[in-house]
Amino acid sequence: MNTRKPVWSKQRVISEIVRLHRKQQDLSYNRLARQNQALVSAAAYHFGSFRQAIQDAGIDYAEITRRPRWSTSRVIALIKKSKRAGEELNWGAVSRRHDELGHAAFASLQKRLFGTWNKALAAAGVDVGKVALYRHWTKVTLAGALEKLHRGGRPVSSGDLQKSDPGIHAAALRLFGSYDAALKAAKVEPAAVRRRRRWTRQSVLAELRSLARKRPDFSGKLIRASYAALYGAAIRSFGSFKAAERAI
Repeated sequence: MNTRKPVWSKQRVISEIVRLHRKQQDLSYNRLARQNQALVSAAAYHFGSFRQAIQDAGIDYAEITRRPRWSTSRVIALIKKSKRAGEELNWGAVSRRHDELGHAAFASLQKRLFGTWNKALAAAGVDVGKVALYRHWTKVTLAGALEKLHRGGRPVSSGDLQKSDPGIHAAALRLFGSYDAALKAAKVEPAAVRRRRRWTRQSVLAELRSLARKRPDFSGKLIRASYAALYGAAIRSFGSFKAAERAI
């Protein structure tokens, strides 16, 4: 009876593990089993276990089990690759993608990475101002982007979005009239994502002054519709919004 020799040799298993590790690929068991079952099986065949193969390749197994999937260098590399290919890098475009760049865009929002997509673009040497010029939002695409952010566990309160991506926030107000209406279009309950904030007279004034500088359409009507928490805090602190407005 002929015994078929395995295609993978011990040296080939080690070489492939080292190669993937140098490329900063995810070497966790579950991830690799989905992407390269042959390698995982060969590792177990030759070394008794996948863990032993990793260790014999000179890699700390504990390191790969806690290694995050995304790193700043990986996100930057994907952005640069897309830039060379002439692809659109504005948030509206990348948030609708279902490939690695799309996943990288949402990963970039993690605090341990960049916190915002614009910061990731800047780190990759992309002119954020020029990219932003090409963000053509519609009600459908904007609602889809908000829904995807929320599903991905990203904070989508008005305050959070103004910090992470003010462009989307501004587009939401422009298209829907209020941020709450944009959230509802994205099937997100505004009250569920609204963050409580302790307001003081000083913080109310600071926020109103900031909005007055940024928003040419600044008015009590705008604040009531799009910044309900601030509007309420202004009334509580000054007795009326008009009084708060006079104190700016």
